[in-house]
Order: sequence, then structure tokens, then C-alpha cells
Amino acid sequence: MKKLFVLMSFIALGVSSVFAQKGEKAVGVNLGYGTEISNLGIGAKFQYGITDAIRAEASFNYFLKKDGANMWDVNVNAHYLFPIADKFKVYPLVGLTYANCKVDMGWSVEGMSPEDIQDLIDAGIIEDASEVTGETSSESEGRVGVNLGAGIQYDLSSKFAINFEVKYQLIKDFNQAVFGVGIAYKF
Repeated sequence: MKKLFVLMSFIALGVSSVFAQKGEKAVGVNLGYGTEISNLGIGAKFQYGITDAIRAEASFNYFLKKDGANMWDVNVNAHYLFPIADKFKVYPLVGLTYANCKVDMGWSVEGMSPEDIQDLIDAGIIEDASEVTGETSSESEGRVGVNLGAGIQYDLSSKFAINFEVKYQLIKDFNQAVFGVGIAYKF
């Protein structure tokens, strides 16, 4: 119930603010690293300046496959921009995330030699050759969570900005820190 209330509050605030004022828009790309998935991610973002100090951001990130697992997330965050120098701004961020993780299950005999199967048994990954099938399966699960973090932005010009961001995603059974760098085109 608490999560639903927080989600509805963000949606109501976002919708009323977006229609109340027009501001700067930007699109960009991100490169990130997720600590739970332990791999790189690539993504895209859209930013909208609600006021001079408050910015909304929607983003999508895809974390590359590693050890049979991959992940993607969709985020809606609010930034409060503090100018600290001529072209530098720092910002705390708060928002919501929906993360989906997919894990491949089972082993495929395709391309596996009897020695490869024995190596899996010796490593304790499988108990015996009967666990190795001709097919693989996967399991996927998605969850809603909260983003908390901070970032710094440097304006390269009136049209381009780069940023570094650290956020912690609070997701049941899947908390992770995400470190990211990005570039955005402002229009």
C-alpha cells in the first residue's frame, strides 16, 4: 500500500507540473555499471525542465548478459539542480524504477564435449550428466523499486551536457548501486 501511495504521488506531481510550465528538453545516452548484475549497461534518457531548478527524467537501461543473466530497467526520476559554478550543476535524485532480470536455467549439450560436462560436475555446478539437457530455459522476474542518488552535470555548450551519476536502486531482493556517465543534447 505504501509503494502504491508513493507511485501515485509521483505520477500526480509529475503530471500537474509538466502541464503547468514549459522548460528545457534534452535527449541523451548513458553508459553504466550495475553492482548486482555486475556488468555494463547502455541506455537512453529524456529530460524535461519543469522549472529552472527541477527536472524530470525518464530513462531506459539494458545491462549486458553475463553468466546467463541480463537485466533492463525503466526509471522516472526527479532532479533538483544546484548551480555550483558557471557550467557545473549538482543534483540529488529521487524516483521510481521497474527492473526486470532474466536468468537462463539449465545447460545445453550443444557445443559441449564430455570433458566440458565433467568439468561442470567437478566444479559442483551440476551433480551428474542427467542435469544437462538438449534445451535451456529461462526465468524472468520484474519488480518496482525506488531510486535514490546524486549526480553532477557539466555543460559543454548551450546544446550539450555531460553528467556522472550514482544511484541506489531499492528493489526487493535485488538492491544495487548504479554508476553512470552520459551525454545529452538540449533543445
